[in-house]
Amino acid sequence: MKRTQLAAAVLLATGSVSAFAATYSVTPLPLQDTARSNFGRSIDEAGQMLTIAQLEYSPPIDVEQLIEGTTFFEQFGPALEDEESARQGVFTDSDYSSIVSYLISNPTLPQIQKLAQFRTYVTDTVDAELVPGLDKITDKFDDYTQSVEAFGRDSLSGDYIVGDSGGLVILDEYENEDGDIIKYTYPESSQQAFVQVSGETKVLPPVDDTLGGFASARAINNNLQVAGFSTVSFQTSVDEARERCDDDEERGDISIGRCLFNLYTGDFTAPRITSPFINTQVATAPAFVNLSEVNATIWQLDVNGDVISTQTYPLLEEPAEDNTFYLYTYAFDINNQGIAVGESLTGEFVAITRPNQSRRAESERVATVFRDGETVELLPRDENIISQAIAINDNNWVTGAVLPPSDTASRSKLFVYNLDSQEKFYPDGFFTSAGVTPNAINNNNIVVGSADVAATNETQREQAAFMYNIDTEELVNLNDLVACDNTYELIEAVDINDNNEILVNARIRTTAKEVTGVEILDSAGETTDIDAIVAVKLSPIANGEIDDCEVPEDEQPYERQAASMGWLAMFGILCAGVFRRRVKSKALSK
Repeated sequence: MKRTQLAAAVLLATGSVSAFAATYSVTPLPLQDTARSNFGRSIDEAGQMLTIAQLEYSPPIDVEQLIEGTTFFEQFGPALEDEESARQGVFTDSDYSSIVSYLISNPTLPQIQKLAQFRTYVTDTVDAELVPGLDKITDKFDDYTQSVEAFGRDSLSGDYIVGDSGGLVILDEYENEDGDIIKYTYPESSQQAFVQVSGETKVLPPVDDTLGGFASARAINNNLQVAGFSTVSFQTSVDEARERCDDDEERGDISIGRCLFNLYTGDFTAPRITSPFINTQVATAPAFVNLSEVNATIWQLDVNGDVISTQTYPLLEEPAEDNTFYLYTYAFDINNQGIAVGESLTGEFVAITRPNQSRRAESERVATVFRDGETVELLPRDENIISQAIAINDNNWVTGAVLPPSDTASRSKLFVYNLDSQEKFYPDGFFTSAGVTPNAINNNNIVVGSADVAATNETQREQAAFMYNIDTEELVNLNDLVACDNTYELIEAVDINDNNEILVNARIRTTAKEVTGVEILDSAGETTDIDAIVAVKLSPIANGEIDDCEVPEDEQPYERQAASMGWLAMFGILCAGVFRRRVKSKALSK
């Protein structure tokens, strides 16, 4: 599936800026007509970018499953504009929106059609093509089912794309003891790591694939080494539960497949430095993952994307035999020397006070290096409460985030560390108490991410995309490097390549649209403006100069506090689940 920006005029209309008095130009990715929002994930040396489309327009509707598997029409049919036509698959914009909202709001209903809220596209600012993950094209829709949430996380020249994907949603017809046919719908596996090569998706298998196992692929280097993490063992209770599903008497009046799904169902994502940590995430993770050990994993691929070998990195310390806590090592990035970085759980707890929260115990996490078969802790624990390594470049500079000791509220801080010289810095943000969260580093020793720009007591502060140069020790707000007439507010820089091209998530004022993509009109026939988050590419301008923009407060394009809260509300789902990545840029493999 490919999306194309039809004309240069469309680019201009959506806010592409040709900047003359700036050091960077801004170009939106061609997905604003595809989904309500899109969030950047990575940019490689060929300029190929991965972005996540959230709530795509005009998703396919399985009317038969809606009628047979749900009570939608019994509950809401009378309120539709044209119920009879809707039952035939012909929808008004309003009825279409109601149905899609119902499907997305009730994903746990056992017989409902599943619609993915997030899917990945690869783009070069002109064309955008779907990265389907484990989704399949079916005769029913003559297209992908759009039931699979796939998150592309890194790419190599656009030829190799790695990430993780939910399983394909299947239709499982089961005759119960009363003779009724139940059409279960559920994904046939938990989250799997994948690589896409020449348009073909291949699973990168976990070390222990009990119940399909669990895995995530986070980064790929020039040598086709893929860094991530996967299940390496499970407690015996998982095997016992699986055996109960095979037993007709113990399983209950459900299909075997549905019983197994109940064991591996749920969402599980790596906890982030800026969110509550694993001790709170465990409650929502699938039980079978909580009863496992997950290790940093390096998959070595051949040119066809097939796995040649798999190496895992153990826990920092061997757990006690009676340990029942979930422990892991995660790899988030890998450089061309094959050195990976990430984080590990220590098995201990630390007391943390977060903004507007009381002090509480959280699982201790530490920045970790995976090298030559060894798992090595990176930073002294007495300098930070917890730490997380996000990215590494080919100069062996590592960047990540820490929570420093604080008598008040703890906010994430940036760190950079050189593995060779053991140089270490904790650069300040835009002000003393500013939170700073890095996302990527390139081989020019430039770190990008997001940082607080307003010193308030709010839990969530106004943020801006930043660029930090290790060599010059300069921290720059990227909004200061674009033209004054730029219409995009740059919120978060998510990746940078060695051409210093930067992928940024930005806020823009746009018109509200129906689920069909048609603009919503009020009773007076007028459109309504809303805030949206979209991914944009920043490109360096040769011999560019910084614009001196003096904009009076009453002429600011955004009501900053209100806009911030609007963005955070919309962005919250992705932040809690899949968004934060680490990705460094990679050198060309060709």
